[in-house]
Amino acid sequence: MKRVAINLDLIGGYGRQVLRGLMRHAALAGDWEFVMPQMYETTTTRHAPRTATDGTVLMLHDAATIRTLQQSRIPFVNVAHTLDLTELDRLKAPSVLPDDERIGQLAFQYLRDLGFRSFAFFGHPQVGWSQHRKHTFESAVRSAGFPFSVIEAADQVPTEWVSTLPPKTAIFAANDRYAWHAVDACRLASIRVPEDISVLGCDNDLLLVDMVRPMLSSIDPVAFQIGLSAGRMLEQLMRGQRPPRTIELVPPEAVVTRQSTEVLMIDDEAVVAAVRFIRLNACSGIGVDDVVRHVLVSRRNIERRFISRMGRSILQEIRRVRLDRATDLLRDTDMDMPAIAEKCGYMSNARFSVVFRQQTGMTPSGYRRKSRDL
Repeated sequence: MKRVAINLDLIGGYGRQVLRGLMRHAALAGDWEFVMPQMYETTTTRHAPRTATDGTVLMLHDAATIRTLQQSRIPFVNVAHTLDLTELDRLKAPSVLPDDERIGQLAFQYLRDLGFRSFAFFGHPQVGWSQHRKHTFESAVRSAGFPFSVIEAADQVPTEWVSTLPPKTAIFAANDRYAWHAVDACRLASIRVPEDISVLGCDNDLLLVDMVRPMLSSIDPVAFQIGLSAGRMLEQLMRGQRPPRTIELVPPEAVVTRQSTEVLMIDDEAVVAAVRFIRLNACSGIGVDDVVRHVLVSRRNIERRFISRMGRSILQEIRRVRLDRATDLLRDTDMDMPAIAEKCGYMSNARFSVVFRQQTGMTPSGYRRKSRDL
């Protein structure tokens, strides 16, 4: 058996998902056993294993630790983008990391497509992951000619700063913890989220995003895939092979939309009312006639205005909301298919399977397997 030490921050969702990926690789490898660090060792700057191990996966935060590990000659893989990429490359530290520049680009594209024309960023003043996310987000905003504001501080968003932001500004926070602070600052400043300011986080930490009110939209950095790739890289190193490259960057998968960005930059009040009604009730089995009755506009009129503003019909929007909810449940829960069908407003599990396949090209169970990289 190969003894593999792990030294990850398991408080945050990123570290837990990385560990899940490592566990998957271990199950596939069949000859791994994990060695946990001693209690509280994660708070020290020395991460070299104290017991005999064949390899380690850890979060590196300083150059001294890298040198200690290299002197120990124990193969290691880093999964933290605290040090800058050039520093990690110079020190030849094998790493599998989120592609933070792609994350910044995705954040801008997502918020721009929602109709925002004023942007802000809140993140850490030093660490690599925050700096890279800020850099590409800011570059994209400024290249498009939109207003931009930034503040970088450790775990505190000044209410004075959010109060200076123009109405209908979208804040991209470097991670979900920072996004939570941004929401709290807005609350203290009597600013409504998402009506006045919208907030987007990153890491899709399922504990945090569901605790915040409103629930946080967040970029999924596919940390599970990072853990799986880190396991494969460590396997190569423990066999005496060299990794294909020192640093492997894993691109983000998507933005998971929740309430903190569910605001419509639309100038038609009837369409706004229709969309809000759909998003609240689509999974309760409503149809187009229910939407028409709610907005008190003729069906032909609201259909024409809806397509003009949204680029899709009322029925397509109902199906889209149901599909989004279904994919969330398939990806993030172990609910069975009939329960998911009922939760998403489908008449039966059979109907759910047919519609899901028509819209995605795969069965619900196939999507679940793919999303979990089985």
